[in-house]
Formats: sequence, structure tokens, C-alpha cells
Amino acid sequence: MRVFPLFILTLLGASLLSAQEIDPMLVAVKQRADSIVSFQASVQMEVDISFVNMPKKEAEIRFKKGSPISISSEDFVMIPKRGLDFTLNELYRYPFMTHSLGKVQLEGRNCQLIKIIPTTDASDYSIASVWIAPESLQVLKTQISTKKNGVYDIFYTYSGIREILPSKIKVAFEVSGVKIPLRFLGRDTQIDKDKKEESAQERGAIFLTIKYSDLTRL
Repeated sequence: MRVFPLFILTLLGASLLSAQEIDPMLVAVKQRADSIVSFQASVQMEVDISFVNMPKKEAEIRFKKGSPISISSEDFVMIPKRGLDFTLNELYRYPFMTHSLGKVQLEGRNCQLIKIIPTTDASDYSIASVWIAPESLQVLKTQISTKKNGVYDIFYTYSGIREILPSKIKVAFEVSGVKIPLRFLGRDTQIDKDKKEESAQERGAIFLTIKYSDLTRL
């Protein structure tokens, strides 16, 4: 078993929201997420990229508030940073402003659509959109336009209306914008290099199924 510390911004740690005004619904979503103290979870990952043939991968993740997430796996598992940012902390990392576009529909559900716009060049994204279900304060989708890696569309599914953490995540991305080193996908992964060249403009997806245990809340 190998353990890989994931030094992204702490998944559910202290907020880096600036003192500027932000949309109150976004604040409410963050407050719910901050109630998580710790958890363990098993993660199953599947990849849908035309030129990648990879069997399902499994890993364990551990989180304790105030510490980085750790991932352990029998085989190296490339879990995307954006996919593990359940509480949008990566979007809160630098000062930003918000703009509400009001009520919209997402796959038949009423949502509030909020734009997050960084106010500093230090941010790695130029704009993000967040779809929030107002009745549950659950984030259903984010769309993040990064400066170097294209556009990510991230969809979140929950096992119940009161759940804070998602049970399934789909991360869709532009294949050309993401570098995929073979060693990061495991020994049993095959990449069709010819097909990769032909698929430069297509989109791929990573699917995460998450089962939590030892979940502690404030």
C-alpha cells in the first residue's frame, strides 16, 4: 500500500474567503461544508477517454480538518484535483467577486447560478460558474475555465437531500488541455498513441464513486 499526500488546498479546512461581499448562498454552502471535522472514504475511479484503456481503480482517502488529504492505493491513482474539491476551496483561494444570474434549470432541477470572478492574476482560473440547489444548499455542478488546462465541467450527485458530501462525481474536461503521464495511471493502463493524436479536440471524463465511513461533524 502506497500513501500519497495530496497537497492541494485543504478539502474542508478553514475558508480563505476575503472580507469582500460574496453571494449569501455561496456563504451558506461553505458554512455547511465547514461542519465536517473528519472522514475516511473509499473511492472507485473510472476513466472515459477514447485513447485510454484503464480498468477501474480504487483508493482510500482520509481527511482531518486542518490537515491535507491523504490518498492511499495499491496502484497509483490519478484523481483530479478539481474532482476532490468538494467544497470549492480551490475557487476561494484568492480574492474574488460574485455575480448571481438568478434561477436556472439544471437537468430538471431548480438552481441558483452564481459566477465567481477572481480579482487577482494569481488565480489559476479566469471564471467559474456554480449551480446550487437552494432547498438543500448542495452544489450540483461547477464549470471552471482555467488559464492553462481548458474548461472543466464537474457534476455532483448526492445519496440524499441532506448530505453535504457527494457520493458520485463526474469530471469532464478537454483532453488536449490535460497532460496524462502513463506512470500516473498504473501498470495495467494502455494508451493508444495514434488515437491520442486524432483525439486532440475531444472531451474526456473521469467518474468517481465515493463511500464514506467514520464521518464526524461539528
